[in-house]
Amino acid sequence: MPKKRVKKKLMIRQVFGLLAIALSLALLGGTGWAQPLSAFTVPEPVFLASYVFDKNAAIQLGKALFWDMQVGSDGMTACASCHFHAGADNRFRNQMNPDILGGSTTFSPPHGPNSTLTQASFPFFKPVDPDTDAPLARPFNHDVASSQGVRLAQFVDIKLGSAVDISTPLIDPIWNLNLRGHRVNVRRVEPRNTPTVINAAFNFANFWDGRANNIFNGVNPFGPADANARVFEDKGTGLTPARVRLENASLASQAVGPPLSDLEMSFRGRTWPKLGKKMLSLPPLAKQAVHPRDSVLESPLAKSTKIGDVITLIKGLNTTYSAMIQAAFQPQYWNNTTQHLEFVNPANPDLGLKVVAGPATPGNTNQFTQMEANFSLFFGLAVQLYQATLISGESPFDLFLGGAANLTPPQQRGLALFQAVGCTGCHVLPISTQAAEPIVNGAALARFPPLFLPPAAAVEIMNTADRLIAFYDNGWNNIGVVPTQNDLGRFATAPFINPLTGAEFPLDYSRLGMLLRDGLIPPSYNSPPTGAQASYVAGFIPPLPIGNTQPPDRNGNHGAFKVPQLRNVELTGPFMHNGGMATLRQVVDFYTRGGNFDENNLADLDPLIAPIGRLIGQPLDKNDLVSFLMALTDNRVRNESRPFDHPELIVPHGTTKTGVEITFKVPAVGRDGRSGESPPLPPLQPFLNANQFTP
Repeated sequence: MPKKRVKKKLMIRQVFGLLAIALSLALLGGTGWAQPLSAFTVPEPVFLASYVFDKNAAIQLGKALFWDMQVGSDGMTACASCHFHAGADNRFRNQMNPDILGGSTTFSPPHGPNSTLTQASFPFFKPVDPDTDAPLARPFNHDVASSQGVRLAQFVDIKLGSAVDISTPLIDPIWNLNLRGHRVNVRRVEPRNTPTVINAAFNFANFWDGRANNIFNGVNPFGPADANARVFEDKGTGLTPARVRLENASLASQAVGPPLSDLEMSFRGRTWPKLGKKMLSLPPLAKQAVHPRDSVLESPLAKSTKIGDVITLIKGLNTTYSAMIQAAFQPQYWNNTTQHLEFVNPANPDLGLKVVAGPATPGNTNQFTQMEANFSLFFGLAVQLYQATLISGESPFDLFLGGAANLTPPQQRGLALFQAVGCTGCHVLPISTQAAEPIVNGAALARFPPLFLPPAAAVEIMNTADRLIAFYDNGWNNIGVVPTQNDLGRFATAPFINPLTGAEFPLDYSRLGMLLRDGLIPPSYNSPPTGAQASYVAGFIPPLPIGNTQPPDRNGNHGAFKVPQLRNVELTGPFMHNGGMATLRQVVDFYTRGGNFDENNLADLDPLIAPIGRLIGQPLDKNDLVSFLMALTDNRVRNESRPFDHPELIVPHGTTKTGVEITFKVPAVGRDGRSGESPPLPPLQPFLNANQFTP
């Protein structure tokens, strides 16, 4: 290109950079949203004090439980095993699922059980021209890059004092290797990519499909759909079953799912009372070193010591889980010692627990104290309160919102493009997702200028890409990452039967709203509990919107997934619900061409998913967008400094050709982060150490 033309293009881009600042301030300025994320109030469960006695003690308990490998049936799988790297998972060996949600049990070549991902594996959908969706350079890879959990086995019982559950081996039909003529299981892999837990406290509902209900029922992720979910309280008259309906507690709903999942942390068939009994027999974090300067678990709680400049790392805490629960929770949920609980039918734990006179017999693994029986309540709320501290509001973008002139010209241009091409329609700044609780609940809508965000509600009417109208859940969208039939996403159901329809309750509020309108929601679902929470004045199902014309009962939630937040996204690859993109530039290319399967998904496709003419054939503009996305990284996350410091973790990472499991150690890090260790640890890097500007 002639030098004059290059110079002219650079001048144009410099002018655009100056206009970018003005546009950014015009769109963000003058609203309550033009402030750093750290200035936002983190949503907290309603009536939390009815259950939590000391929030700081609950945070300590939550951090210990989140990082404790003993929670897993195999004694080495923690919640953190899938959330150890910027709140996500950067492993690349044995991380593939063949799309079991889409009905496939066969991997796309060359992947399979225990296979290794490389940069050449991505993107899973690779057109000849990144700005168009056809023709394909290779067949579409329908697999999902996700996170490995435990090996498949049938749960038999716990062994008190042992982190490893008693089990019977099962041959896994998918995740197995043929070693010298013998089938050997490898770790199973979840069916969707692992999202980060950092800033997840802002999500209205968690998991990609939102099945972690905004209402926590104290037992499982599905909120009011489980009419039989109960904990046990004692207000002075003995143990009584009690319903829990805690609003704004989606993280608690999410926390109680993986510990019983045979794809994630549990041998098949384990129950919460059994898990509670096991954990209360074990010293907290007994297999892991805790830094003496941990921001939550520091010495003397941590057994590790720091004398002068000498740090001695020792495994475990100087306390018990029983003592931590007593310090954190209201006594009516743990202090009964004159009665115990047993399964109504040990062969069918789903029938629930019954109250039996007399204390539990020591050593009897089929009798449970009140504390053991209520362990799901403690686990869910404690983990939620810990995760609510993981807010990354000190990125360069946050400093810019605070008035600093710190964004580079490419980042400024990228911010302007992010707004101009419509990214903010779903990734609302500064939270960076429309699925956030303040938006879905409508609490902050008055602060949005009309140009920035249209009026919102939990359920909205959408003109889908096929030019018809449908109800859809705000914050969940079909964007054409995979064909709709591969994964129904938000259109899935909860595993509990609606007695008025004979079918499972839907996950999405659109269908729930239709059922409520038609009188097909039982009172047990939409009515508040009695007692301390009686001040709920409305039901838990949001009303359907009323448009200018009454839409048909058409649902646009097929294949829809939660809009993820974008903060620290540089560090949380691979991207999308299928983990099918390894770099941010691949993500930008995806949106530029208007998705991968727009023709397949028209009936449910978000109408904003269309080719972006402003970006087609413009690699410099695409790179500006990537630059802005990288400005959302909080260096405290990159450095793992407070509040992102953590205990030690041993992480599984595939299996050798001879069947030996490969592991690596995530070292314990104190409040000063990786740079504060001696010798200093390197900062966190992107998935596969990829250059984020690589197409």
